Parts: sequence; C-alpha cells; structure tokens
Amino acid sequence: MVAGDRASPEKRLDVNPSPKVRQLASGTPVFLGLDLAKASWHVTARARGETLLAFACPSRPECLLPTLHSLGSCVISSVYEAGPFGYTLHDWLVRHGVNSMVCSPAQVPVEVGNRVKTDRRDSLKLATTLEAGLLRPIAIPTLEQRADRELVRQRDRLVRRRRVAMVQIRGFLLTYGITPPVGKPGSWGPGFLSWLRQATLDDPQLQATFASLRRGFEEADAHLRDHTKLLRELAESPRHSGMVALLSSAPGIGWLGALTFSVEVFDWSRFKTGEAFSAFLGLTPSQHSSGERIRHGGITHAGNARLRSLLVESSWTTLRADADLRRCYEVLRARRGGKRAIVAIARRMCHRLLAMVRSGECYRREGA
Repeated sequence: MVAGDRASPEKRLDVNPSPKVRQLASGTPVFLGLDLAKASWHVTARARGETLLAFACPSRPECLLPTLHSLGSCVISSVYEAGPFGYTLHDWLVRHGVNSMVCSPAQVPVEVGNRVKTDRRDSLKLATTLEAGLLRPIAIPTLEQRADRELVRQRDRLVRRRRVAMVQIRGFLLTYGITPPVGKPGSWGPGFLSWLRQATLDDPQLQATFASLRRGFEEADAHLRDHTKLLRELAESPRHSGMVALLSSAPGIGWLGALTFSVEVFDWSRFKTGEAFSAFLGLTPSQHSSGERIRHGGITHAGNARLRSLLVESSWTTLRADADLRRCYEVLRARRGGKRAIVAIARRMCHRLLAMVRSGECYRREGA
C-alpha cells in the first residue's frame, strides 16, 4: 500500500518520517518530487509507475536523509521548482549523490480542469512529470557566479531605495508648498542638491522631519556610489573584463549593462540560436493558430525581466548610433506603432549580442 494513502488531509502527513520502502533492485530509477514551502516540504517518491512514498517534513535538507538512505542502492533523481529557496537544496542533493534538477514553474505541465491544488498534489505532479521525462532543467550557476549576480542585483535594490527617498522629499516639499529657488521643477541636478543640503525651515518639527528625509536620501546615495565602485572592480576582474569589453562595444550598452548581461547569462553556450536567446529574455512573440487562422500577440514575458528591460531601454540609444536599425524602426513604427517597433529592435539586438559572443567580434552595423 502506498504510504500516506489514508492520510489525505495534509495535516495528518507524517513529519520527518523514517520511511519503510520495500527493497528495490540495485540501480532502479527513483524519482523524487519536492514541493518547497517555508514551513514544510512535501516529498513524493515514484518508481516503475507507482508511488513509493508521500510525506511532509520540516524545511531542512537533513530531514531527507532517511529517505535517501532507504533508497541508497537506487538511482535517485529529484526535481523542485525554482523560487525563493535558491539552489542550496540542489547543492546538498548533488553532494549526496542525487541527480537533482531545478525547473521553471512555467514549464511544469498543467492539468486542464483540475482546480484542486495542494502541496501534496504538487509534489506528486513533479515526481510524475519527472518520471515521464516532461521537465527541462534550468541552468544552475556556480556559487561564485551566484555571488557575482547578487552583487549586481543589489545595485537595483539600492536604486529603488534612493528613488523612494527622493519621492518622499518631493512629496514633503509639495505638501508644505516649498518651492526650491534653483533647478528645474522635478530636477535633481547639482543646484537642487546644493540647496537641499543647506535648506532650513522655520518650524522646528518640520525641520526635524526634513532633516531626517534628507539624511535618508544622502545615506542611500552614498551607499549606491560605494556599491557602484564595487561593481566597477568586478567588471574589471579577469572573469568578466573580456565579456564586458565585448558587449559594451554595442551602442547603448555601457559597462554596467554589459556586466549585468555577463552575470545574468553566465553561460552563453546554452543558446544555440538567436531565437533561443530572445526566448530566454521573453522577447518572443506569442502566437495562437487554429486551422487557417494565425494570430500573433504580444511578447511572452516568460524570461529574464531584468535583461529584457535593459535591452529595450538601450535600444533607444542604439537607434541614434545605427542608421540601419533606425530605418528598420521607422518602417515598423509606421506599420505597428512605436512600442512594438522598439521591442522588435530589442529582439534584433538579442541576435546581434549572441552573434558577437559566439564570434568574439565587437559590434558592427548590419550592413557593414
């Protein structure tokens, strides 16, 4: 009998069990589906088309050791969905001899008409689809690559923090009708920053509030500048300097954008074609075809949103430097509108960046 069959309510599932699995022949493939949550993990083990185990355990890797020991003579494969838990569990499973896979949640097949969703069902679905060979793994960066990527992503968080401080100061000035005597309205140029450092208010309570907001902005701005210096050092390091120099030769992509591409992609060899790379960025147009009717929709957005946004923004600068792309943009804008035209240019830049990396040549215009 399958373990856990009688314990249909999830609260009755065994926690940190000592599983009793019938003896399987050495080398038997066993597939583990792991549904991860903050409080607990739900695990389902399948082999030869049937479920061996289904249980819940605390969200700690060592709680899986009894299961792995009981299946020690088998060939164990596991899968869990990419998410906030990162790759720590993946590393632990690999160290214990498990063929671990991390998959994208968007790639897990969905059962049409099934409106019952529980953690236990999700772990069973992962184990079943893994056993059927229907899942594709995502690329796992090394620990060093993850550290570099987090350093770059931290700058985005600091930029948002500074932006919040700026909005708060502008909102405070607007609420109390304070108009800076220098700088354009809404501008954060040198004149406004100089006034901001020296401005004083008559009311002591308002002055204390204003000083606190100003101090929050200055701390966020200083933190951002210091962090950008760290990124400059990372861009000049041996493991990124070559890629940064190559990608920054493209108009519109500076050293920081090139570093972002370098750490986010980290393995360019996994993209065989430009279409595969544009799909990674979510720039592939969606399509719905039925019979003789073919309908194209917007881009899928199923990819790296950070790189997609960066590439679309940089494409506006690319248009000013590349006359061929500018002419292409004007034709597309007349037919489909400016927003779709710039996305099409970004998709074309996708192909060019991959070609640059594969050939090792700097950017050149399409007609050159």
